[in-house]
Amino acid sequence: MDYLPVELLRLIFECCDASAIRTLRLVSMRLAIVGLEYLLEPHFNAVEWRDDIKRLHSIASHERLRHSTQSVTFNFSRVDEYNARHASFFQHWLHEPEERSAVLQDAWIKYYELEEKSRGIPPFHTRSTMVEESFKRLSNLKELEVTYTKCPYDIDALRDVFLVRNCRKRDRTQACKNANAIVSAIRHVRLNSLVIDQLPLEIFRMADDRKHWFDCARSFASLSRLDLVLDPPQNLLPNSRFRAINGLGHVLQFSPNLTHLSLGFHTYHAPMEKFNLSFRALLGDSFVYEKLTDLKLEGLSCAEDDLRAFLVKHGQTLERLRLGGRGLAKPHELSIGGVHLYEGSFRSLFRSLQGKLPKLQRFHMEGDMEAGTMTPNSRELYKFHAVTDDTWAELGDCGSKRFRNPSRKTIDCLAIERYLLHGGEYPRVLVPGGADD
Repeated sequence: MDYLPVELLRLIFECCDASAIRTLRLVSMRLAIVGLEYLLEPHFNAVEWRDDIKRLHSIASHERLRHSTQSVTFNFSRVDEYNARHASFFQHWLHEPEERSAVLQDAWIKYYELEEKSRGIPPFHTRSTMVEESFKRLSNLKELEVTYTKCPYDIDALRDVFLVRNCRKRDRTQACKNANAIVSAIRHVRLNSLVIDQLPLEIFRMADDRKHWFDCARSFASLSRLDLVLDPPQNLLPNSRFRAINGLGHVLQFSPNLTHLSLGFHTYHAPMEKFNLSFRALLGDSFVYEKLTDLKLEGLSCAEDDLRAFLVKHGQTLERLRLGGRGLAKPHELSIGGVHLYEGSFRSLFRSLQGKLPKLQRFHMEGDMEAGTMTPNSRELYKFHAVTDDTWAELGDCGSKRFRNPSRKTIDCLAIERYLLHGGEYPRVLVPGGADD
């Protein structure tokens, strides 16, 4: 094999799994040299129970390996042990007692072993300098994800309980410090994609934090995809709310080249609550994403005319639009990440959008949708189940019924999608109360 062209050796390595790559590199010095860059996956996943920051720094310091890393995930998720123990027990309720005991005991033993390893590792924000140095050298880094909701352990029982919101815990102050450290680091790279799935909203109202994010404005200019899920605090006074929205709006305007924008609000202290948002206050009347093709809005409450104006501004480029999502629904619950209109109606909104979104190819609604006042003749209340996932992959019959509850009605959004895309008669599915399922 030493006489084969390098291009052919590369093709061989591309067909090997991690174990085969390590074995093949032992055959000869030439194979060891060619196969070096295949030792690492293009995606680097950092968790808190092992010293991944040091490992990332070592990779970034290596002359050849530093070019392998194309995406990084910082997983700060933690287990709420009390709730997770109860949830895992009931998730395995149908198992035989002996089997259930063995599975759960093995899972929690592994968990305690991993947690013990993490005790000697310094907090993430105290190593911001090391993270910055790493990012400076990772020349091919294009995608970054920050998560507090994905299981950081390779333990099946805990992976299941992480789907339940109260089985996860997070220190809000620590989360703000972590976010600031990450923003400092991304100044040194040109990212295409940034995903943060549980960002405390108050970070945008604190003077020092706001200034820090504003100073890093150029970090967002290269983004084409931005996915933010904000977690509003329990007590947010009007003045603080205004400053938080103002700060968030500035950050969004720092990313003028977005093609994909997802903006959601997950209110952990009140999962069914929707965050009151004004797009005019957030982005002003003149700001427009000139390249925006994909938009998702979840867990918010707004006025019909405000939402319509925001959508129409992007009508010349918008190709895919999603309103609502799963929100903070537990497994087997109905989706609760819908959009509410505190003024106006969905019927009026969709009729007024006819012909205003000429590039629109797909439309999707999911979750609890409410509009109007409490007057019976003006109030709209619907429950939509998912038809596609966030990547627009069809769920099929099984998927569309996955979160349906036989005791409550849910409908799909296909009739509304056809109406927005092709016109015609207004769909009867929008009769208030969802009478036409």
